[in-house]
This record gives sequence, structure tokens and C-alpha cells, in this order.
Amino acid sequence: MIHEGDLAGVAARALLTDDLTGRRVRLTGPRSLSHEEMTAIIGEVLGRPLRYQEVPAEAVKQAMVQRGFPAPFVEALLARYARGAGPAEAVTDEVEKILGRPARTYAEWVADHAAAFRS
Repeated sequence: MIHEGDLAGVAARALLTDDLTGRRVRLTGPRSLSHEEMTAIIGEVLGRPLRYQEVPAEAVKQAMVQRGFPAPFVEALLARYARGAGPAEAVTDEVEKILGRPARTYAEWVADHAAAFRS
């Protein structure tokens, strides 16, 4: 997870300076979080308890198809999600090296977008 403000800051540095010329940097936020941790953080920021509950892929597929999504699309989407499951991604400090400050946390991102979670 990475805050879009951090991405924008790195992009601006790349466009306005030669600091990143020829470099390929892997940008991340400061922590790798599970779905459970992200849900808990959203709840903390909103001031109410939330819990994460995994829904079986077949149930998701059936519900999406019943709501009119094409089956091939749903299958491709769920396959994409399955590829993303597994061990946590490694965290880098590239944002801090480039911007001179730590990457923003997921809690900061949620706070910046709290209105979207409340609507």
C-alpha cells in the first residue's frame, strides 16, 4: 500500500530533476498489511469497530454473475486476486530516500479519504 501523495511526490522529483534518471525504483508504503489489519485501521480512523471476513471465491463469482457481470470477466478478476494472495510484499525505503521523509502510513491514507468510507 502506498499513498498517492507519495507517488505524486516521487513522480514530481523524477520529472523535475535528474535524481532518478536511469533508475528503476520499487515504491511501497512503510508497512505491508493484511486485509484484517487494513480493516482494523479503517475502523480506528472512523471510530467504530469493523471486522474483515473472507468470502469464498465461488460465492463471489455467483453473486457477481447474478448481478449481471459477465462470467469471463468475473473469472479473470478472481484469478487476478488469487495471484495477489500469499506472502506479504517486501517493504522498501525508496520513498524516504527520494523525498527525504518517511512514506505515509495506511492510517494517514484512510484519514485523508475518510469521507469516502463514511458515504
